[in-house]
Amino acid sequence: MTPTASAPDSTTATATASGADHRLPVATPRRTRQEVVRRLGQHRRRLTTTLGVLLAGTASALTTPPLLGAIVDTVVDGAGTSRLAALGAALVSASLVSAALGYLGGRMLVALVQDVLAGLREDVFDAAVRLPPDTLEASGSSDVVSRVTGDVEAVSEAASGVLPDITGAALTIVLTVAGLAVLDPRLAVAGLVCVPLHWYATRRFLARSHHVYGDIRQLESTRGQTVIEAVRGAETIRAYRAQHTHLTELAERSERAVDRQRDGVRLRNSFFGWLNTAEFIGLAAVLATGYVLLGQGAITLGTATAAALYFHRLFDPIGVLLTSLDDIQRATVGLARLVGVTDLAPPGGAASAPAGGAPRPAQPPAVAVTGVSYAYDGAAREALRNVTLSIPRGRTVALVGASGSGKSTLARLVAGVGRPGRGRITADTGAEQIAGYLVTQEVHLFGGTLADNLRLAKPAATDAELVAALRETGADWALEPGRGLDAVLGGPDGAPLDDGSVQHLALARALLADPPLLVLDEPTAESGPASRAVLGAALERVTRDRTSVIVAHRLEQARECDHIVLLKDGEVAEEGTHRALLAAAGEYAALWRAYTSPASQTSRERPTPELGALRIQTNAAPAPSAGAQADKEH
Repeated sequence: MTPTASAPDSTTATATASGADHRLPVATPRRTRQEVVRRLGQHRRRLTTTLGVLLAGTASALTTPPLLGAIVDTVVDGAGTSRLAALGAALVSASLVSAALGYLGGRMLVALVQDVLAGLREDVFDAAVRLPPDTLEASGSSDVVSRVTGDVEAVSEAASGVLPDITGAALTIVLTVAGLAVLDPRLAVAGLVCVPLHWYATRRFLARSHHVYGDIRQLESTRGQTVIEAVRGAETIRAYRAQHTHLTELAERSERAVDRQRDGVRLRNSFFGWLNTAEFIGLAAVLATGYVLLGQGAITLGTATAAALYFHRLFDPIGVLLTSLDDIQRATVGLARLVGVTDLAPPGGAASAPAGGAPRPAQPPAVAVTGVSYAYDGAAREALRNVTLSIPRGRTVALVGASGSGKSTLARLVAGVGRPGRGRITADTGAEQIAGYLVTQEVHLFGGTLADNLRLAKPAATDAELVAALRETGADWALEPGRGLDAVLGGPDGAPLDDGSVQHLALARALLADPPLLVLDEPTAESGPASRAVLGAALERVTRDRTSVIVAHRLEQARECDHIVLLKDGEVAEEGTHRALLAAAGEYAALWRAYTSPASQTSRERPTPELGALRIQTNAAPAPSAGAQADKEH
């Protein structure tokens, strides 16, 4: 027996039902540095060439102070205009060469960094879509959204706007100190007087800013989550007149974020004050030392001038280097959060690779649910309690019961969307993990063509395979004249479909994915009398020859299944075939009698649009898509 997709992954810090901290992890500084080095190492030759060009440009720029010093000495010595002209020409040439090499090196560095960042963005997005769905749900959608938007933006801004300046500044500082030492070591020592103050200010800033910026990111994420939840539940909030409560919560979280941002501003202002003080002390030391050495005849006036110019030139690169630490810290925090996502993703996409991407086992698996319990965070009781049942190989099992009985929770755990708090779910397949596929009642029409919508299940599918899947599931309406695989669906320019039609496409996707284990959570919930028979036939086709679990909201669906499990208050109350459960005259039989009563049948027979019928838009914008999320593939 091998674990199904619901088995815990020891390398992934994800949410569980235990009530632990569910935020997505943040990589350690050491791990972040390792990842940056690894990615830069993939472009070693370009990096070396780029640094060489920048170094040559910086060296050219640093010939300016000694040339100016030589011009001063030439004037003092009265050496003649020819020498002044030569020095002037050399000065102009050095400036031009420095500008050209600096521009070229900067462009090369930005191009290199953007290529590295593009790879990081792709890996983060790939990792995010491959994360176990329960991990994303437990952490809150705003967490991962803030990482792939705000954090990527912070890294991109630092990489494009700050990193070239920092690289040039670092090279300038190193070569300037070397130039001072060449002029006179004592001048270099005088310039180093400011180093202790720089070191203290930088160490103090880095120690505090990392926590401050990390808190700011997290508080912004929390605030965003509050907005998302309020928008999603707007109707419920209005119904319970709870607008004031939610606005108060949003205001409190916003105030905490703003207060922490003020801490960041105060920290930066203090840091800049220390830097200005250090620069003043350093320049004063160089000027005083130059004055003493000039008085002793140890150096010339030109040398003293060059030394002062050298140190003055340090103001800008040191300021750039140290003040950019503010941007670098924000980018570093963003990088740590991004690397945390990439490290959390299943290696190689095993746990949540797109359906159809892995070979299907030779035969569908039998699944065993053993002593499974599960509780949602903050819930007063467990949604499932010690559930044990067997799902035979290649058979269809229906889960029935009242609302809140645990049907959908059990179905999602079987599909691998979530992990049991206790117990385990195992399969007898030889594969390392089951390629489970979950279709929920929450239908969604994706923007794009009909082919785009279908290829979500199998990206490499041919047009012939798409057509075959539509015809096999009875979705021929999608191929009628005026529609077809190239027809644009959804979005401002596409044709909106009724909910039953979107569910029909979801079943066609399931057939196209061809998973060994299929879990359907009320897959025909949006169907009406006109479309029920067609969707029922499609449902029968997609469950054929595979292990299937159906959360049945209509008991006629359960009647057609091989086995029925009745859940009550999170426990298995009854199980058996439809006929056997009726003969037992227990809770299922009572539920069936109530369901098939004339009054119940009349309440269910309400007209709905035919499959494939378009919702006619008489005014401006198309109606929004019917669902909150896509079919969940795992």
